[in-house]
Amino acid sequence: MDIILNTNRPPSADRDPRSRFRAEKPPIGGWLPGISLTPTQISVLNAVVDRLIPGGEGFPAPSEVDVVSFFRRYIAPEGQEPKWFPFIGESEFQARLDTLGEEFVQSSPAAQVETLQTLEKTEEFFFARIRDLTYYAYYSRPAVITAINANLKAGKDLRNSPQPFGYSDTMDDWDEQLLSRVRGTYTRTEDVRPVEVPADLLKAKATQFQESQV
Repeated sequence: MDIILNTNRPPSADRDPRSRFRAEKPPIGGWLPGISLTPTQISVLNAVVDRLIPGGEGFPAPSEVDVVSFFRRYIAPEGQEPKWFPFIGESEFQARLDTLGEEFVQSSPAAQVETLQTLEKTEEFFFARIRDLTYYAYYSRPAVITAINANLKAGKDLRNSPQPFGYSDTMDDWDEQLLSRVRGTYTRTEDVRPVEVPADLLKAKATQFQESQV
């Protein structure tokens, strides 16, 4: 039996019309392999996120659930314009962490909070970036989803797995018998015609508008 191989090459990125749309969308799952962070920068980041979202009462601290890996993927790497959330690039982010440095890591929790409060006032842009990304990172962690399920009554059905069909499997089935008795009509779009408003109605509406302006 002869086997015929398909020798047609797939369209190149230059010829693929979808390529221009991909260029305008952020990478799903972030940038891979992610930006580089030194051990000190990681320590600073872990200290910051632990002050922003303190663990306890059944919830892990952010540093315990590896939010750093989330940061590394979503900070725009060198050479990429930070035009998508969180709107900050690798070099600037690293420099900001270096400014806080080991001194911040060795400070007491109270002193760290005070430093962050000052940062919130004097460096609003950077503080907002790191705060918002901390929230996104923390609440994406499987361990945090599990904690929400276990500790919050309203979070019992919050899931960690993708839900391409939403909550369809938790919804009540449609009443097929009731639907079978429903009768109705509709007008097709191509059959829709403009309605002519009577002249006296238009005049009355104009008069009403003029009186309202007095």
